[in-house]
Amino acid sequence: MSKKLQLQSAAKPATNNFDIEKAKGRPMLQWVSKRPLDKVEYYPAQEKEIYGDKNSKDFNKLFWGDNLQVLAHLLKEYRGKIDLIYIDPPFDSKAEYVKKVEIRGDEIKGEQHSLLEEKQYTDIWEKDEYLQFMYERLLLMRELLSDTGSIYLHCDWHKGALLRLIMDEIFGEDNFVNEIIWWYKDPSGTVAKGFKKKHDNLFVYSKTKEFYFNADAVREEYSEGTKRQAETGTISYGRKTQLNPLGKYPVDVWEVAIINSQAQERTDYPTQKPEELVEKIIKASSNEGDSVADFFVGSGTTSAVAQKLGRRWLACDINLGAIQTTTKRLNQIIDEQQKKKDKNLKGLYAFKVLNVNDYDVFKNELEAKEIVMEMYGVEPIKRSYFDGVLDNNFVKAMPLNRVLNKMDIRAVLKEIEKNISTFNVKQKSKSGEPVYEEGVLIIASGVELDVSDFLKKENKTGVKVEIRDILTDKKNLIFKKKPEAKIEVKAKDKKLSVELKEFYSPILMRKLELENGKVLKKDRQAKVADFKQIIDSVAIDVDYNGKLFNAEVMDLPTKKELIKAKYGWEYPKKGKYTVAVKIVDVLGEEYFETFEVSA
Repeated sequence: MSKKLQLQSAAKPATNNFDIEKAKGRPMLQWVSKRPLDKVEYYPAQEKEIYGDKNSKDFNKLFWGDNLQVLAHLLKEYRGKIDLIYIDPPFDSKAEYVKKVEIRGDEIKGEQHSLLEEKQYTDIWEKDEYLQFMYERLLLMRELLSDTGSIYLHCDWHKGALLRLIMDEIFGEDNFVNEIIWWYKDPSGTVAKGFKKKHDNLFVYSKTKEFYFNADAVREEYSEGTKRQAETGTISYGRKTQLNPLGKYPVDVWEVAIINSQAQERTDYPTQKPEELVEKIIKASSNEGDSVADFFVGSGTTSAVAQKLGRRWLACDINLGAIQTTTKRLNQIIDEQQKKKDKNLKGLYAFKVLNVNDYDVFKNELEAKEIVMEMYGVEPIKRSYFDGVLDNNFVKAMPLNRVLNKMDIRAVLKEIEKNISTFNVKQKSKSGEPVYEEGVLIIASGVELDVSDFLKKENKTGVKVEIRDILTDKKNLIFKKKPEAKIEVKAKDKKLSVELKEFYSPILMRKLELENGKVLKKDRQAKVADFKQIIDSVAIDVDYNGKLFNAEVMDLPTKKELIKAKYGWEYPKKGKYTVAVKIVDVLGEEYFETFEVSA
């Protein structure tokens, strides 16, 4: 395998830009505004939280941020060092995905413990935007992959054929290894016409011909019929055949069941993949101690399996809900590993959560769009390219997990031209061209340097187009109310006690109120009798340094448990300490407070 990955921090690079190697294969696929990625800017990362063995010499890493920026950040330390990449990116399924959320505790009165839905992300793209999105990220992933490494791209019928062409271009057709078919059973009904879709595709590519593959690690048991035939000699012309004691050689069609509703690994995160599926990938294409990366981590399955199998891992997601789900899942696994004291595994029993580019405003892009439109006073409209109207402007809210670029501007201008009949002519210009009453307002989170100049030169529509940057306006926006808590902290004779007295989440309670409004019978309406029912986790740093949250005390209840709400700690010596308490409710809303104590 490749040189072992060192996850320690290194000095900043001499330059803030990295050159990117050109794609290896022939460009078989073209789209509007396709552009190569020649250079990327280095983005710094801030360490925010630390979990597991705090004395570990090294740490796995979980990044919250745009994966393009995370990939650029990783180039400094990990270029050519990652042994295995598995990604389960958006499928362009034209769907919005939600996470099922339950109020905790068996004693709660209500239907199904009051099942709420929390929007996580939308998978609706313009075709060219999706292809460029994937193209840029796959180019950077190739840079990170080791010479003996492999990449598995998980997709389905929506964009599989196009992604295969992009992979051929980036990695080279000669480095195609396999197309794996994941066949699954589920209870969904019939379709109006055509065959039911019951499989996903996994495209496997390597960086070189020297990629690592361990067939013995994923062999499967022979069927009883094959065993009998081997004994009687009917397999090989009357001669007895010696079967491999490890099982039959693995094939490229995998039958793996989807996660059932009662499975212990189930997180209720949308698009969660079964651990069995990812386990086959990691076992086949890596060794213990090797590095595994997932840049669309979602529910955290890749990191969870890598942790269990003793691999080092890197993961990221733009969605805070994914980061919270993964953090809790990994903490539970590490806690079990530390109890068993299994020191034979070559993995790490600690990880850090890092933030790239300070994504500190929103939990996810879908929520971001709704909040920003509400804060600016935009009235939403449906069945239109534009998202709403404000004053005399049509409003387009661009994806808020990345900066506005020239391709975005081209797309907006193209839509204006396509829908020009919906604009009213105000007057004629000196050259006789129409000038329209209505304008277009683009809302974005960051703007590339030359975008405004590009817009000025390219806009020939007669419609005034303005750009509003929320990063500039952020201080003037009033965001939604955060949770509130009453916490009692006492310290004496080196002993610390922390007790949660009250907790209130305005967003959650409002959603619960709306959900109850749909239930006619009052006795079936959910009621929160105890604040502990709406808390998903509690973490306490008993000696917070003001920068890195070091969780010494963790409370991670299972689905039917409640938090303890009372916690204790004993300091090694008397002194003054800063205690930090972090509470996450079942919707993912966070509460954070610090206390100064003398113990």
